[in-house]
Amino acid sequence: MKKKLIGFVVLLLLLIGLGIGFRVWWHAHRATGKLPELKAVMADEDEPRPIEPSLAIQVNEEREATVFAGSPVWFQVDAANEAAMNDAAGTQELARKISRLQAAAAQGHARPDQLKQAMGDYQKRTAASTITLGDASHPWTNSVQFVLRDPAGGESPLTLALKVLGSPPQSAALDLVNTAEAVFGISSAQMAPGTYSIAACLGETGSWHGRVCSDAVKLTVEVRPERLTADEHLALDRQKARYGLEAGDYDAVEVYGRDLIKSNPNSVPGHMYLGDAAFGKENAELALREYLTASAQYDKQYPNAQEQPAYLISRISQLIEKSNGAK
Repeated sequence: MKKKLIGFVVLLLLLIGLGIGFRVWWHAHRATGKLPELKAVMADEDEPRPIEPSLAIQVNEEREATVFAGSPVWFQVDAANEAAMNDAAGTQELARKISRLQAAAAQGHARPDQLKQAMGDYQKRTAASTITLGDASHPWTNSVQFVLRDPAGGESPLTLALKVLGSPPQSAALDLVNTAEAVFGISSAQMAPGTYSIAACLGETGSWHGRVCSDAVKLTVEVRPERLTADEHLALDRQKARYGLEAGDYDAVEVYGRDLIKSNPNSVPGHMYLGDAAFGKENAELALREYLTASAQYDKQYPNAQEQPAYLISRISQLIEKSNGAK
């Protein structure tokens, strides 16, 4: 009991001391006129956001990738109009808010300025929100730049001689549903060992007259050992095959597929890669045979799977339809 009483007295004295200290501080600052003035800045949450492209980037199909120096490196860049997508959802909610404010104002429960501001925000949201990238003579991919980010936030150009892989559309209209995608790569990235933070930026193109950048991905480059382990060799071949699919190098894809089949005749990925190689070389009959083999092996190896990979199902359906159409 005595200890509790002593504790209570100590706490009381501490509170009194804090109160006196605050009072002295208050009067001192009032006397000198240096008391900081508190200001509240109210943000208009219904104000539409600037309509600008949003970029996403992957390196070798990942957010973080590790490669040997001299290995293939590719970047997938996706452009979307997220601001328009968000504003579309926000506009629907704002319309419901206006209805509630109108009902409340009629009963005298809402200030007229609240309703006026909401109506003004709603009118601003009716502006066109489509962003056009590129045109027939100026592909939008020409306006994509890759930069290195340093820990201090600075940036410098990535000096890799990247080229556009495949044939992405030269122009694209970004709206509520449509996006754009392009892949840039190099078959042998000669980079010094180290870890790099890389972002993609989009400059002026089409109706877009600004500059936006993606978040950065991390690419780690390692010295290639004189002798690769079996796993390292397999991983490197897979990188070459994946790059081959993007670049249209179907010989590289076929080599990797045959290596997988050589080590395991029932390899599902092996038969799928061989199917991809045949498909790319427009050998529909061989492609279908390899895909069907992959499908049969998948059912044997994964009997509890609810369905096969969507990509495999799509390819088989596509080839069967093409075959039936030819007949």
